Amino acid sequence: MASFSPFKDHIIKELDELIQRYSLKGPFLDAGCGLGDVALHLSKKGWAGFAVDMSEVALETARSELAQVSSVKVISGNLVNLAKLLKGAIVETVVMFDVLEHVEDDHAVLSAVSSVQPKGGHLIMTIPSHPQREWRWDDDYYGHLRRYDLDVLEQMLRDNGYSIMEMWDITYPALWLMRRVYTAIKPAPKMEGTPIERSMISTGLQAWDMGVISWMVLNLMPWRLVSKWISMNRHQYERGHEVIVLAKKS
Repeated sequence: MASFSPFKDHIIKELDELIQRYSLKGPFLDAGCGLGDVALHLSKKGWAGFAVDMSEVALETARSELAQVSSVKVISGNLVNLAKLLKGAIVETVVMFDVLEHVEDDHAVLSAVSSVQPKGGHLIMTIPSHPQREWRWDDDYYGHLRRYDLDVLEQMLRDNGYSIMEMWDITYPALWLMRRVYTAIKPAPKMEGTPIERSMISTGLQAWDMGVISWMVLNLMPWRLVSKWISMNRHQYERGHEVIVLAKKS
């Protein structure tokens, strides 16, 4: 659902709450920056940092979005090479939204992220959860290689030097239910290429275009109230389909 604008807005709202609650600071790294919108949002807080992605399709937009932002450097490259790409720079806060499910070696990416952070640095990421219960055709469509059991995710973070400070569901109940309905009533779109190839263009894919139904959902629902409703249920991370995690390097 990453291409659905109310969902993006809700994620940014939750990101801002974590930043404020825990007094997070730059410099930052937007790892797997996609279109650059999160990096742009952080730059408006006065943060300097880096936006890294290996998809030239996404980076074309990111470079345009960040063209006038001198405090953010846009870099093309594989996340497993972060230390080399950042040329030894250290970042206090890493944001990694909808990334690990797309990469072949998620442990290597987390290890690379950890290598560019100091002790006490923070990682904020979103992760699709509950593989047995929540896998749908849109996972295949966007090039997902996996969803995560939450205990597996926690152990993987621990193995790379992180401890979880917060874990919030960012979908239940409204967006979780909407995805259930959409994937049930809409036939799966035609899928071309490998999952990795679909991942490289995933920021431009839109699984939720259902004509007038989509227009009504997007424009007639009171999304500000819906977002508050989801936030009220954020600790029910065993029930939704995606979580946002704040972890600290210890």
